[in-house]
Amino acid sequence: MKSTPVTLPSHCAQRVSSDLATRIVGAGETALLAEPLLGLIASRECPGHVLLETLDRVPEWVKAGRVIVSGFHSPLEQQVLRSVLRRKGRVVKVLARGMRDYRPTTEEREPLAVGRMLVITACPPEVRRTTRETALARNRLVLALASEIVVPHVADDSPLAALLNERRSA
Repeated sequence: MKSTPVTLPSHCAQRVSSDLATRIVGAGETALLAEPLLGLIASRECPGHVLLETLDRVPEWVKAGRVIVSGFHSPLEQQVLRSVLRRKGRVVKVLARGMRDYRPTTEEREPLAVGRMLVITACPPEVRRTTRETALARNRLVLALASEIVVPHVADDSPLAALLNERRSA
């Protein structure tokens, strides 16, 4: 997928370092970044009832016109992405790798084409696989871009828990 440099709106740019902001590239509708973003992050493993409770909230988010920003990597996040896209909602997907080898899924092609989706990354093109380090960097970017955060589940003593504690104490 062809990517281009992304200029962050001022309200987003002030929450990320200038170095990071200059590395962000993307494909899709960059105007989505100008809206208040609802950040979604969750640990890889979570109880089934948490998944169902989170999916029950998706229709209200879509109806309210919320733009959801996430890595859409954990199973819960992936289910939310599918639900939002089926309902014609809008999303910003943040990758934990470069864009060079990114191929949109069948579900993502139409939203990308009609302006309901943006895919971004701050990783260099040669980063081909998600690592613990790039996943944490991705989650930091999601937290920085979001004006509001939803965290349905965080595993105790996980890197995500540490990241959220770091953010709270900042």
